[in-house]
Amino acid sequence: MSTINSFHYFIQEGRGDEVLEPTLATLENYTKIHFATEEDLMQRAGFPDLEKHKALHRTLMKKTTDISRESIYLKDPDMALKFLKEWWLGHINVEDRKYSPYVRKLTKT
Repeated sequence: MSTINSFHYFIQEGRGDEVLEPTLATLENYTKIHFATEEDLMQRAGFPDLEKHKALHRTLMKKTTDISRESIYLKDPDMALKFLKEWWLGHINVEDRKYSPYVRKLTKT
């Protein structure tokens, strides 16, 4: 989230173009690590919708890559920020909450 906040700050300061590529590269790498960690936790916790969630991750990773390329090509940091906000609010705050009770049980044992 701090990377998204920093990106937003630079866009507000009129400097979004200069941080667009490095920010998106950082977020793509973070996303790969984040998803791998999540999937491992879900598997260990016995989350019943693991395959469905993994499919969401694959779709989101493709969208992330596509939006990154398009926003860099168009030099449009606002496009990337809009997508990142939707991802954060949608995937993390909705989809990820579905497996958290299973992971909590795993950490209590």
